[in-house]
Amino acid sequence: MSGLHSFGENIWIVEGPLVRDMRAWFTTRMTIVKLSSGSVWIESPVPASPDTMESIAEIGPVKYLVAATMRHVWRLDNARTQFPDAQLWVCRRTRLTLQHGELPITGILTDTPPPDWADDFEQLEFKGNRFSSEVLFYHKKSHTVIIGDLIASNKKIKGKPLSNFIFRLGGVLYPKGGVSRDIRMSFRDRDLARQSLETLLSWDFDRLIIAHGDCIETGAKSYVEEKFQWLNH
Repeated sequence: MSGLHSFGENIWIVEGPLVRDMRAWFTTRMTIVKLSSGSVWIESPVPASPDTMESIAEIGPVKYLVAATMRHVWRLDNARTQFPDAQLWVCRRTRLTLQHGELPITGILTDTPPPDWADDFEQLEFKGNRFSSEVLFYHKKSHTVIIGDLIASNKKIKGKPLSNFIFRLGGVLYPKGGVSRDIRMSFRDRDLARQSLETLLSWDFDRLIIAHGDCIETGAKSYVEEKFQWLNH
C-alpha cells in the first residue's frame, strides 16, 4: 500500500521512519511536488516502501532532491542512489550540518529560487542565526509553506522517555510546539530574523508542512505568526 498522501494540488507527503539525532528520536517526513515542468521535486527525502516509490515514479521523473535544513543533508546520500539523475540542493553549511561523506552538490539554496522551480516556489533563507541554516519554501499552487526544523510539534513517542523529556524541555512538545528554546537563543541578529519573518508572513499561504509534528491544512499563517511571537519580545 502506498504511503503517498495528497496535501493539495501537485503536492504530497510521505511519512518516514524514526531517526535519532542529538540523543532524541524524531519522526521524519518528506514533501513531493510535481513542478509545472512535469518533473518531481523532493524535500528532505526519507526511505519509502516499493509501492510508495512506484507511486512517486508515476507522478513524473525525480529531478531535484533538496535538503533545506542543516540536519537533513545526510538524507541525500541514500536518496541519490534511488534517483541517480537528480540534482542535489542544500542549505548553507554550518558547523552543525549533518552530512555523511562527500555529496555531488548542484547548488546552495538562497532567497532566490533556481530557474527550474521559480514558477512553482518562492523561498527564503531564514536569517539572523549563524549556527542554524534553513530555507523555507512557499508552494504557490497549493498555498503551502514547507518548514523543516524551525517549527516543531513533536508528539510523545512510546518507549522514548528521554526524547519526550527533551521535547518538553525545548518547548516543542505537542500540542503546543513552536520554535525550540535552543534555536531561539542562537538567533543573535533579531533584526535580520524579523525581516525574514516579515517575508514569510507576506506569502499567501493557508497550509503548513513541518518535518516533525502534525501538518496544518487551514489557518497556518496565524499559527506561524503565533509561534514567532518571541521575536517581538
